[in-house]
Amino acid sequence: MAQITKNLITESVFRLAEKKPINRITVRDIAQDCGITRNTFYYYFHDIYDVFTTFLESCMDEIYKKNNADEGLFDFMELASKYKKVWLNCYKTIGHERLSKFAGEKIRYLIMHTFDAEGYRDKISAVDLDIICTFYEEAFFGLLMRWLQDKMSDDPEKMTASLNRIRILFDGQLELLAKNSQKD
Repeated sequence: MAQITKNLITESVFRLAEKKPINRITVRDIAQDCGITRNTFYYYFHDIYDVFTTFLESCMDEIYKKNNADEGLFDFMELASKYKKVWLNCYKTIGHERLSKFAGEKIRYLIMHTFDAEGYRDKISAVDLDIICTFYEEAFFGLLMRWLQDKMSDDPEKMTASLNRIRILFDGQLELLAKNSQKD
């Protein structure tokens, strides 16, 4: 029952966040939308941002578990494109810097996870690892922001086609970077 209620609250918040900025969503709005009391909301979540963080952390855990190699980066992008309006309203509410920091942390962890899974992390210098992570954080977040702000990306088929092309273009790049790191 508890998980059903948490899911109901999460679905409500995401449904409302597709329509308006997060800072304009109230706990009262959520309670009315999903038929719970305000106390029920606070039993499960600290605030509205906690709903997003909890949901995204759960999604990221699934991505970490099922993926190897570069796949996690693309699954992260698919997750972001699936909730485009929510990400846009989050961006409008918390701003570029905070959203960039949040997304960058997830991207950095995915790269580290990939290098660990492939056995490369111990073979890459700390300097090179930082350069690689920073590059991918900036590149993927920049691409994400362009997609979010581009009205053309409202077409799910175009988004899927773009993601598939990126998968093809970047296939094996982290492995290549790890191998190139070993060269002087």
